[in-house]
Amino acid sequence: MSDYDSIESLQEQGLIDTKKVATIKIWLVMFFHTCICAVLLSDIFAIWLDKQVHLDALQIGEILAMKGLVAVCYKPLFGWLLDKNQLRPYVMYSLAILGLAAGPFFQYVYEPLLLTHNPTLFYVAGLIGGIYFGYVVIAGAAAAWAYCGRYIIAHNGTEDKVSSANLAGWLVMGSAMTIVYTFSPLFGFYLASFAAVLMIITLWSLKLKPFNNLETRGTSKQKLKMADFKYLFLNIRFYVLILFALGIWVACFSQFAQLGRYGLSFWSDHLQKFALRFGTFLGVPVHVLVVILMLRASGPIKKLNPSRSLIACSFGFVVCFILFGVSAKMHNVMGPDHYIPSLVLSIITRQLIIFVNPLVPLVALTYVNMSFNKKIVSSAFLIGFQFVSTLGASFGAIGEGYMFKTQGWDGAYFELAGYVFVAAIVLAFIMRFVSIYEKKRVMSHVIGESNRES
Repeated sequence: MSDYDSIESLQEQGLIDTKKVATIKIWLVMFFHTCICAVLLSDIFAIWLDKQVHLDALQIGEILAMKGLVAVCYKPLFGWLLDKNQLRPYVMYSLAILGLAAGPFFQYVYEPLLLTHNPTLFYVAGLIGGIYFGYVVIAGAAAAWAYCGRYIIAHNGTEDKVSSANLAGWLVMGSAMTIVYTFSPLFGFYLASFAAVLMIITLWSLKLKPFNNLETRGTSKQKLKMADFKYLFLNIRFYVLILFALGIWVACFSQFAQLGRYGLSFWSDHLQKFALRFGTFLGVPVHVLVVILMLRASGPIKKLNPSRSLIACSFGFVVCFILFGVSAKMHNVMGPDHYIPSLVLSIITRQLIIFVNPLVPLVALTYVNMSFNKKIVSSAFLIGFQFVSTLGASFGAIGEGYMFKTQGWDGAYFELAGYVFVAAIVLAFIMRFVSIYEKKRVMSHVIGESNRES
C-alpha cells in the first residue's frame, strides 16, 4: 500500500479528516486570519490615519512603507519554517496568538504615539507598528496562504478554496469594520482580537500528526536540504515570478492603501460617513459573487496556464487604473455641482477591481505549486513572490503617496496604468523566451538519452 492509498485508510479510521471536512476547517483558518488582516490592512486604516490622526498622503505612505520594510525580514524565515515543518502549525499558532493583542496594541501603544505628532515618535510608532503588523499581517498573510495551500493540497483539494476564504474574510470583516468605524473608530480594531480567538479554536481542531510520516501531494517524508534551495535559486521560473512581483504587482498593490481615500474624494465632507456605509453595502453582492467564482478558479487558471494568467491579471489592473484616472479627471473638470457621473464611474470601477485583485495571489500560488518541488514551495512563494513584492511596495507606498499628493488622483492613476501596461508586455516576452528555452532544454536531454541508449 502506498502513502497515497493509506490516506484513504486513515480517513476511514478517523485519524485524519476527510477531504470535505479538511477543506471546511482550513477554509475557516484562512477566513479568520484574513479577518485579522482586513482590520489592520483595510481601507479604513488609511482613512483612520487621515481623519483621526490627521496625517497627509505622504505621511500615510511612510507609515505603510515602514510596516512593509520590517515585514520583509520575516518572509524568508516563514518560508523556511513552513517548508521545514510542512503541516505542523507552529507558525499559524504564533500568528493567532499575537493577533489577540491587536485591539490593545492600537489603543494603548500605536494611537498614543502617533497623536503626539512628534517627528521622532512618529518613526518610533512606524517601527513598532512594522514589527507587529509585519509579523501578524503582512508576512503572516503570506504564511497563511502558503500553509493553507499546502494543507488543502495534501488532502487532495485545490488552492482556489484558500482564495475564496481569503476574499470572504475581507468581505465580512471589511464590511463590519466600515460600519463600526462610523460609530467608534478604535473599537473596530478589537474585532481582530476576536477573530484571533476563533482562529486558535479552529487550528486546535486540525488532525495533522499522521502527515509527519506520509508522502502526499503537499507533504514529503524527505527532509529539507540546502540542495533544495540551490535548485530553487537556479530555476529560471523563480526569477520570472520575481519579475512579476517586483515589476507589476508592486505598482498594483501599493495603491490599495490609498484607495479608500480616493473613493471618499468624490463626496463632500458631510456625506463621507454615508459614503463609507453606502460603499460597503454596495460591495457585498459583488464580493459574494467573486467568493463563489473563486471556488472554481483553479481549473481555468491551470487550463489557461498560470504564466498567461499573471499577464491577464496585469491587463485587468491596467483597465481599472485607466477608469480610476478617467473618474478623477471627470470630477476635476465637471466640478462639485456635476459630480454624479464621475462618482458613478468610480464606484463601478471599485467593484471591477474586486474581480481582479483576489486572482493574483491565487495565480502566484498555483504557479509555484506547478513549477517547483513540493519540499520548497513555501519558500518559493514567500521569497519569490511575497518577499520581493513587500520590499518593493515599501518604497512604492512612498512613491505612490507622493504621486497622489503632487499629481492628483487622475495623473497618478494614468501614469500607473501606462507603467503596468508596458511592464506586462515586457514580461510576456520574457515568459515566452523562458518557455522556448525550457522546451529546447528538455528536447536536448531526450535526444542525449536516446543517443546514449543507441
